[in-house]
Amino acid sequence: MLRFKSEIKAAHGVLFVTPEYNRSVPGVLKNAIDHASRPYGQSAFGGKPAGVIGVSVGAIGTSLAQQHLRNILTYLDMPTLGQPEAFLQGKDGLFDASGDIGKEAFVQSWMDAYVAWVKRHATG
Repeated sequence: MLRFKSEIKAAHGVLFVTPEYNRSVPGVLKNAIDHASRPYGQSAFGGKPAGVIGVSVGAIGTSLAQQHLRNILTYLDMPTLGQPEAFLQGKDGLFDASGDIGKEAFVQSWMDAYVAWVKRHATG
């Protein structure tokens, strides 16, 4: 856990890529966030700019997981990219025959916005 926390502290920003489990984030992700935010007053996340994206088989992608994660990140004092949002549905055609994402232009546009967000908000 100490290594995990030190790597977060050294990062310019944190990109969360999550599936959606039962309308929320996976327990393992929540557990990692909880551990890296403790003990109280020694969170590795404070002030780190964040981005949230994910893919799920459901028609609404990971919208509810992202909503829950955004609530958590707000509490952790992480400025989080709000727009553009990216709710990807994992279905036939998302990846091409070679495994590349079929929505490359959309995902690249989102990544460009995230990188600009990090540059605007990173403190160290």
